[in-house]
Parts: sequence; structure tokens; C-alpha cells
Amino acid sequence: MIIWTPRHKTRLAIPQNCWRQVHECVARTNWLELCLHASKLNHGMPCVMLPDMNNRLHHVVRVLEFEDGTRWFARVQMAKSTDATARALQSEVDVMTLVRERTRIPVPRVFSYKIYDEHLIGAAFMLTEFLPGNVAIDLDGGNKVHQGRIPPGHRPSFYTAVVQIQAQFSFLRFPKIGSITQNDDGTYDIGPIPNIGGPFSTAAEFFTAWASHANFPQSADSILEMMGGGRGGAAAGGAGAALAVRVIKSIQDFPRAIQILASRLSPTNNTGPFPLPYPDLYHSNIITDASYNVVGVIDWSACAVPWELVEFPRALPRVMDASRNYDAAWQHVDEDMRVRRKRRGGLDGALSGVLGEERAQTLAYALRCIWSWGSWDFMTRFWRGLGGEREN
Repeated sequence: MIIWTPRHKTRLAIPQNCWRQVHECVARTNWLELCLHASKLNHGMPCVMLPDMNNRLHHVVRVLEFEDGTRWFARVQMAKSTDATARALQSEVDVMTLVRERTRIPVPRVFSYKIYDEHLIGAAFMLTEFLPGNVAIDLDGGNKVHQGRIPPGHRPSFYTAVVQIQAQFSFLRFPKIGSITQNDDGTYDIGPIPNIGGPFSTAAEFFTAWASHANFPQSADSILEMMGGGRGGAAAGGAGAALAVRVIKSIQDFPRAIQILASRLSPTNNTGPFPLPYPDLYHSNIITDASYNVVGVIDWSACAVPWELVEFPRALPRVMDASRNYDAAWQHVDEDMRVRRKRRGGLDGALSGVLGEERAQTLAYALRCIWSWGSWDFMTRFWRGLGGEREN
């Protein structure tokens, strides 16, 4: 993201591998029609689309400016709409509406949206309230300068705000596990989770279904290549090849182990109510002012999950680490890391309990890794620990 000001007229650099998708999205979208649509929503006041744009992984983001100086965000989906993307966008809108209604978390108001491409504008989009600021990861030179770290002088207030946001999330609870759906009468219901199913009445049901549908995002060949050497390197032997074989076996074993242990993974929280955590509470989704005061949280995608999948906010210093940094009792070998964990808690007993439980945090981390982007040799060691086995 960038700070949108009248003086800032530079088009941001967009990653090379995104240019084709961005170009196709920009060409497909009828920006004039989007301006006319926004004008109708704002009492007919004329508006223009400012020239700057930004790519946020799956969307192109631009700013609409009305003649009175008011601004809105226009977020347009880069990929052509499908039933899956339509469900995801509708769920995001429903979650944003719910969180605005039931918490004090600063969520941008949604003025209008379309979940499919089949209309005059030509692309799925969302028009939202403008939040004056920048995502925290891009402040003070961005990730290239500070690697995503918050400056020491701003950490106490920023971290406190992040913890308070997570604490508010912990009070949003539902009788079942699944996606959030707003009904026509304004009430909310629980629906299925894409690619998993549901809704689920117990955590055990969820873990069993998750294990049946788990699909690691990297193939065995790509793992071998990333670890140096590909098939030839693995055949040649050596430490790298041995580690690659261990990683692949760990990935293959992990879902099966979760399925075997499903009934034991949530011993005290197997039945609802279940929390609605924000799964990616990270610097790139938190908008702040120049002093790192939080002004908004963006890019919503959340569903009710077992308590054991509630993690520490990713915007806080890392707690989970490589498996080699944990001892046989699953305690971090670094004393400072152990102290950090003890100091973190929440405003609610259930939240504090799950955040303070080492195995629950390990489980949450592991499932997020294999669900979204993949972890490495850590997984087999984790489930053996849960099942009472030890590595040789």
C-alpha cells in the first residue's frame, strides 16, 4: 500500500510476475463505469479515479476522489470471477460487516461490491471507506529497509493495539465451525469452509475433514529442487538429499497423523462455542499513521475454527521457529523466546489458555503452514510428540 496524497503521483512498482494479471485486470475493468457507480452511491457527486494503483496479491487497488475531496478505495479482483472467488468475496464482506457491528476493531465500511464479472464494470470489485495511512510493513522505507520490524520506539503501542484487536476477536464465538454468512434479515449463520466442507459441530469433525482434504502446495520434485539438486541431487546422496527425503515423508505423514489424532487434538474445547480469529494479523494488513497508530485492518478472510487454531498475531515477534530450536519437551531452546510466550496473553480466559498452551500453538502453526504455503521437516516431529512417540 502507499499513502495516498495529492502530491504522490508516482505509480508504484508492481512485481514482474504480476504484470500480466494486472494488465488484464486493468484492461477488463470499465473504470469510468465504476466512477459513475460510485457517484450514484454518493448522492450523485462527481468523482475521478486517481492515477496511482497498487497490486495486493489478488487485487488491484485504486483511489476514487470526489469533488468535495472525499476518497474511497476501489479494490478490483485481478482474476476472472468463478463460483469459488464469488463465495470468498461474499464471505469477506459478511465478516467485515459482522466485525464492524460487534467489535471496536477499525474495519473499513463497504459501500458497494459485486462478486461476479457479469455487469457493466466488468470485474468483481469492492468500494470501501478510505483509510488515510499506510500498511505498517511499508512505513519508514518498507520491508527492504527494516525487514518488517516495527521501530523500537513504536513497538509498545503498536503491539498493544494488535493484542487488543486479537482479544476482541476472541469474543466473536459461534456454535459451529465454518464460514460466516449473513442472512437476508441481517442475522449470521455458519456455512461450509471452501475445500474442507462443514459446518462442523466439533473440533474432531473439523480435523478429520481437514486431514482428508489437505493438499500440500509443493510437489515432491519442487521440494527436491528448492533444497538443492532435484532428482539427481537426491540420488547422489548427502546431507541435503537426506533432509529432502525426510521433508517429503513428513509432508506425506502429517495429514494421516492428524486424522488418527483428531479426537485428541482438542481435549477441552471439542464442542462450541468456537472463535472467529483473524488468520493473517500481520503488518501488511494493518494500516497505521506515521506514528504506527492503528487506523484500520484490511483484507478480511476468516471463519470460525477450533480454539487450537488460534495463533499469536503474526504482527508480533515470532514465537514458532524451526524444529531444531525446540527441545524434547517442546520448549524453545532460547530463554528469551520462552519469556516472550509467558508474557503474552489476552483479555479472555479461553484466549489466554490456548495461547499459553505450547501444543495448541504448535498445532495451529503446523496446520496453517500445510494449509496455506507449506512447512518442512517440523511436521513429523510435531505429531509424534502429540501421539506420545519419540524420534529415533
